[in-house]
Amino acid sequence: MITTMRISGLFLLSVTGAMAAPDGALLFNQNCSACHQPEQGLVGPSLAEIRTLYLDKPDDFVKWAVSPQKKRPTAIEMPSMGHVGEEGLRAIHRHIMEISKGLVAKKAGDADAYTMSPARSARPQVQRIFMPDASPAAIAVALDDKTSLCWDAGSSRLRYVWTGGFIDGFPYWRGNGAGVARLIGKVRYVEKVPFFGDETPPKFLGYELRDDRPVFRYRIGRTEITESFGLLKAGEGFTRSFTVSPAPRSPLSLTLAPDQPVEVTSDKGAINGSKLTISAADAAAFTLTYSLK
Repeated sequence: MITTMRISGLFLLSVTGAMAAPDGALLFNQNCSACHQPEQGLVGPSLAEIRTLYLDKPDDFVKWAVSPQKKRPTAIEMPSMGHVGEEGLRAIHRHIMEISKGLVAKKAGDADAYTMSPARSARPQVQRIFMPDASPAAIAVALDDKTSLCWDAGSSRLRYVWTGGFIDGFPYWRGNGAGVARLIGKVRYVEKVPFFGDETPPKFLGYELRDDRPVFRYRIGRTEITESFGLLKAGEGFTRSFTVSPAPRSPLSLTLAPDQPVEVTSDKGAINGSKLTISAADAAAFTLTYSLK
């Protein structure tokens, strides 16, 4: 219910009713997941260890997150999470306590403590971390233990794809964010120009996870686009699916992979050289397949 009050000649709107609760899973992915893995101690303690420390202790969890200390001599000190706010931190605590049920903390040797691999967790990984040749808003995505990509939220575009492994985060964490992660493997594809062109800068709208893989959302002008990725046979390529809403009124002309060691096919439209043209009727949803050579 909205009521209007007049105080000292000023009109104030008073809004009553329940506010939307903070999304603990989203806040965790944005602020915590890069440093805290389920069972493996990485830059910070694993979720399994956090559970043993803060189960049924949300107040202590919030206090520590706002004003963290350095407990381990060799550890990198955690920055304050005060910007998340108390309610957000309590939502993160609830989320961690839920997803850490049944997990058992594992110790890692110094040699691989900062190396992330989907093979360890038996599922894809998404890491918000500074990456080479990308803006500070880069997101590293491991589709499996052989194929990974860098998606740049700063410019809402794919930057590159590599095969062989995932990332070594030590250069980034050692410098408390002053460095960039090291790629494990070989870059196989680089997106040299923005896929939808660069006439109108895109606006990043976030992402959601489906089957542990991100579906990125962004807007170009009044058009909202989603972009998601799948796999061919491990290490041999990937798929890239788009939705476009509202459907365009005229055909789309898109730039594919000029001078790249890949073969690109599309389930819609026609490819001529490095240009893909899709009719307005077919442009609402389409999928490209990138076969790595």
